[in-house]
Amino acid sequence: EIRLSAGFASSRRLLLYGLYRSAHNPRRASFIVTTAAEAMEGLNHHRPGVLILTPKLEQGDGLALAKQARSVVPDIRTIVICDQDHDDLLAAGRSEVDAVITEQEWFGADQQGRTMIIALSLGQRYRSPAVKACLDEEEQGWRNPPPELTVREQQLIDLWVEGLGDREVADRLDVSYATVRSYGSTLRKKLGVSTRAQ
Repeated sequence: EIRLSAGFASSRRLLLYGLYRSAHNPRRASFIVTTAAEAMEGLNHHRPGVLILTPKLEQGDGLALAKQARSVVPDIRTIVICDQDHDDLLAAGRSEVDAVITEQEWFGADQQGRTMIIALSLGQRYRSPAVKACLDEEEQGWRNPPPELTVREQQLIDLWVEGLGDREVADRLDVSYATVRSYGSTLRKKLGVSTRAQ
């Protein structure tokens, strides 16, 4: 159900060339452009079945372009190719595009590009393993918030940040030196660090 003509939009000209050269039938390339305005013109004129783009364009935003493409060609499939930039992977992975894959996976030997095409032809959305890993890593960060610190532990950290040593902290907080050392050990374990500097 996918029309096999494609439009390509990216600020990365070498990637565009690689995509064009790797196409089974280069004549199916409707347009190859570097800006959102050129891509919209190509969408209006050629109405391709697939739009392959990167998050960054020379002028304009690739993810916004993918959204606009549906207003011009309602049945278009949108594929975003990312480099390894964490922010781009997250933004593209969370977007409404049909597929997100990294450049390394697209051109890699493990056939992720083929897997993506199969998913799209079945009407499914696709997120490559690298994109899924990035999204899962981000989600884990929200699941495991930093440990809660007691008021005394927070006071201890504040004094250490000021540059005070353990004996000075003990004097300020009116506790023993051994107590400050004990708090320090507990805090390092809670925060998952091995030194005070960390």
